[in-house]
Amino acid sequence: MKNNSIDMAEMMVSFEKVCKARGLRITHQRTEIFKALIQHSDHPTTEGIFHQVRKRLKTISLDTVYRTIATFEEYGLVNKVHHIDNTTRIDHNLSNHHHLVCSRCKKIEDFYWPDFDRMIPPKSISNWGEIGVKHVVIDGLCSSCAKRNK
Repeated sequence: MKNNSIDMAEMMVSFEKVCKARGLRITHQRTEIFKALIQHSDHPTTEGIFHQVRKRLKTISLDTVYRTIATFEEYGLVNKVHHIDNTTRIDHNLSNHHHLVCSRCKKIEDFYWPDFDRMIPPKSISNWGEIGVKHVVIDGLCSSCAKRNK
C-alpha cells in the first residue's frame, strides 16, 4: 500500500508540473478529478469518475468532468481507451502497455509485453502509413469468472 501512495504522490507532482509547464490552472476541481482517476487501476468511465468526485464536490457537473478529462488527454496526462466494452475508459497509465479484458465482468487489467513491443509490423501493412501505437487487447474470462464458469 505504501508504494501505491508513493506512486500517487509522484503522479500528483507530475500533474502539477505538466499543468504549470503548459499554463493550465490547477483548480480544486481538476485536482479532485485527477486524484479520482489515479486512484483507479480499473480504467474507470467518465461517469464513474463523476459519481466519485461528486461525493466530495456536490456542485460539479458531468459536463465539467467530461471537459476536464478531455483537457487531461490533450495535455498528455491520461489516455482514453475507446474500444473496450463499447464504453470510453480512462487510463492514467501512460507507459507502454496492453490490456486484458474479461468478457463477462468487464474487468480490465494492464499487462506488459516487451517482446511484442519490439516486434516490427508485418510487411503487408508497410504501405498503410505511420503507426503511432501498437496495442494488444486480449479478451477472455478472468480467473474469477472462469472459476464461476466451471
